[in-house]
Amino acid sequence: MSSAVIAFLEPFFATARDDPGRPAVVDNGLVVGYGTLAQWALDVAGAIEPAEPAGPDGPGGAGGWQPPVGVVVHHSARDVAAMLGVLAAGRAYVPLEAGYPAARLAATLERVGCREAVATAEDGWQPPVAKVVRPRWTPAHGPVRGGAVPAGPADPAYVLFTSGSTGEPKGVVVPHRALGAVVPELRSLYGVDADATVLHFHGAGGDTSLEEILPTLTAGATLVVDDAARERFAAVVEDQEVSVAVLPTGFWNTLVSDLLHGGGELPRCLRTLVIGGEAVRADMLERWHRLPGAAGIRLLNTYGSTETALVTHAIELAGPDVAAPPTIGGDLPIGFPLPHVGQRVDDSGELHVSGESLALGYHGMPEATAARFATSDGVRWYRTGDLVGTAPGGALVFRGRGDHQVKIRGHRVDLLDVEALIGACEGVAAVAAARVEGPTHTSLAAFFVPVPGRPGQEAADRIRAELALVAPPHMVPSRIVAVAALEQTHTGKVDRNATRDRHLGGAAVAR
Repeated sequence: MSSAVIAFLEPFFATARDDPGRPAVVDNGLVVGYGTLAQWALDVAGAIEPAEPAGPDGPGGAGGWQPPVGVVVHHSARDVAAMLGVLAAGRAYVPLEAGYPAARLAATLERVGCREAVATAEDGWQPPVAKVVRPRWTPAHGPVRGGAVPAGPADPAYVLFTSGSTGEPKGVVVPHRALGAVVPELRSLYGVDADATVLHFHGAGGDTSLEEILPTLTAGATLVVDDAARERFAAVVEDQEVSVAVLPTGFWNTLVSDLLHGGGELPRCLRTLVIGGEAVRADMLERWHRLPGAAGIRLLNTYGSTETALVTHAIELAGPDVAAPPTIGGDLPIGFPLPHVGQRVDDSGELHVSGESLALGYHGMPEATAARFATSDGVRWYRTGDLVGTAPGGALVFRGRGDHQVKIRGHRVDLLDVEALIGACEGVAAVAAARVEGPTHTSLAAFFVPVPGRPGQEAADRIRAELALVAPPHMVPSRIVAVAALEQTHTGKVDRNATRDRHLGGAAVAR
């Protein structure tokens, strides 16, 4: 596996050496060649501490591995170079979303013990670490020399924080071997070759961005960053001649509805559209088939979790060579396991995943790691928490969750996490619930019983303001409602859905 770990970035540096002027990233009209992008990455790699081998106790234990390097990300070619540079140095990075609350970013750095950070823009925020690297980002003129240093299979590549159930996010530690396993598979699955142009749609703070970045740059293809893509998706795709795009399912829902309503059509240059993050609804697929231009586009549905590195399952729902996909009771499939993935379904219907793309565990959380990752008969498995069924032909179909997690704007949110944050803000009992808002997206709502004598609206405003200081935008409920009492089940437990339905109505999110 060591050679595979080294090889997953080597094609990028090979293109930079052989064809330095080839466009690597088109960043809002600015073309950055492979030679310049590689030199930027190598400059970052040379400015941080060299890698040291990971220790034996791993992320769930007392330490044993070098702290990650913080990377302040703004969605640009510089972010891409910074992340590549940290990976090329054999180190792990932790993304720091520039728009997130400063207190949350500082807590992230402290939680994983960051000593270094790369600031990709002069935005005035000083990461509270011992060393801040601020690259010059000047164009490269000479030949590119160097490449990725050897990284052991278990050496961490990145740490991403996901919503937990206690108000404290969990840091998922993903090793280099995971990227070595999944990146070649995604290049093949998405059809990314040297002639492809791939849209960089997702923010660099999440792992889905790596689905766009790594297959593209290791294929010698071109990555397109355009700030107008969310508002003018079809126009940007056509203007930039994008051939492959990866979108959140919720955004795809809105796109399909808007194009049908406005009489628009899909650009002819688009060959493959990948969606994922939420279950695909059969009525939205039917609408997709009615769009002009859709018949010539491969529509891939993908599934995966942060703990399993990008994508583990996929299926082509529509395209030139695809018949109607299999269903269970009208539910569309999440697909089949990719070649590097093992799967099993336990007696409760929960999906377990194995293979080289599994995370090492949760940083500094041995109990949480042991609860989700277990070894049986010599095979290490991750319990996804997702309940699945099997459609005719063997494709898996998502049937709900076994816990309180929901997807909000493509992000995994544990409702218990939101409730804990509200309790910490105001010291009151609260419940959070998800609600389907029309055909396109899911919203988050929270309900609380205010302290006696304190006006409910005043308390709600204070909760919202305090949440904005400590939580990312997708974890701040769109509605925070003061109620006289929280609804209860017949056993005396708080009933989230009943509370939501009593005060807001609307459809629940199937779990």
